[in-house]
Amino acid sequence: MLDGLLSLYRRRRARRRTPHDREPGTVTLTLRRVYIVPSRAGLALVAVLLVMLVGAINYNLGLGFALTFFAAACAVADMLLTARNLIGLQLAAGPAAPVFAGEATRFELLLRNPARRDRYALWLGFAADAAPPQATDVAAGARAALTLS
Repeated sequence: MLDGLLSLYRRRRARRRTPHDREPGTVTLTLRRVYIVPSRAGLALVAVLLVMLVGAINYNLGLGFALTFFAAACAVADMLLTARNLIGLQLAAGPAAPVFAGEATRFELLLRNPARRDRYALWLGFAADAAPPQATDVAAGARAALTLS
């Protein structure tokens, strides 16, 4: 009985990990695909906010509490606006030039904005690359192309 439940659990977990409805060409960024991970600057902001909160608690400063919570609210609002800017954007791979093994290649990435609002300051690049990411804006209902190398 326990083996049957365990195998049922494993099958359902494997089915959940590998969805059958994968998008073959175009990927639409949804709420489940957008992750906002803190950077070094974000972690430094959290540390500064904690120091400000401890100082406001220690010295019983009303204005310190107001400043701390206002700065934290601004950070949360920035995260929400960042997610709103990304959700609904569609990404597709463009044509790639043929290269030999060991040569550097360029990847074309096509962005499509089906929404009625513009998408500003979209930065795209490779995570483990020394090359700086490229920035673009995508107007409402428009397309943009970026070449990453």
